[in-house]
Amino acid sequence: MSVDARVYYHTTANGSHIFIEECGNGPLMVLMHGLGGTTNAFQPLVNHFASRFTMLRFDLPGSGFSTFKTPPSIPRFVEDLKSILKSRGTDEEPILIGHSLGSILAMHYATQYPVKGLILIGAGRSAVHIPAAVAHMTGLAVKAREGIPGIRDSTVANNVAPSSSDLVRTVVRQMISSQDPLGYAATCEALCAKSHVDPDYSKIKCPTMLIAGDQDKISPLSRSEDLQKLIGGEDNKVALKVVHSGHQHVLENTEGVVEAIESLAGSLSR
Repeated sequence: MSVDARVYYHTTANGSHIFIEECGNGPLMVLMHGLGGTTNAFQPLVNHFASRFTMLRFDLPGSGFSTFKTPPSIPRFVEDLKSILKSRGTDEEPILIGHSLGSILAMHYATQYPVKGLILIGAGRSAVHIPAAVAHMTGLAVKAREGIPGIRDSTVANNVAPSSSDLVRTVVRQMISSQDPLGYAATCEALCAKSHVDPDYSKIKCPTMLIAGDQDKISPLSRSEDLQKLIGGEDNKVALKVVHSGHQHVLENTEGVVEAIESLAGSLSR
């Protein structure tokens, strides 16, 4: 089934020029990709959910077709998301679906603004207190500035499970290849900047689903298990679904991810 999308750009107050694709009908579902991703990371979900949800996906500033003037940071990404939603002219509470970096953005937003539901895929957290993690991201930024081809294949190897198909590796390789070196590097630096601190997870009170890959080297199952205990404090029930995949869950195991999303989204579509 073909789904026609409205494609447009939105410019925020801080100078981000954001590429957006929107399609479907129903409650608003916002999809946010991870480091090195684009809106294409969610393509397998569009046909399945667009008949019941308005699906809005965008390239984060510095990724894909989106650009920035002010260097990106996690707080600025939250401002950008708020600006996109405000520009639509409604007060509708969104369902936020975030992968990796996108999940970080989703959780930060949900601690500050009303959200109907959260779906966190390969969830991320701040690692600024871990010197080795900061050194890794800083080094990755340096290599990215030297040229995306120099980091492309190692990134694919870290993201995609050995058991996954060559087609998945090809799609991920193409997404990485499309990145602007300076944008990719700036996003790496945003992730390891001192401004990236964990939010107060106990403030997240909406229904939440964590999706973890059993072969994910970047965001292991233990991270989602920790977040399951932290989100919402003692008042919130947080579901956790493990799928057979590496870090590119949607591409590697579309069926498993769709099933997990359905278990939460079904109750939110009414």
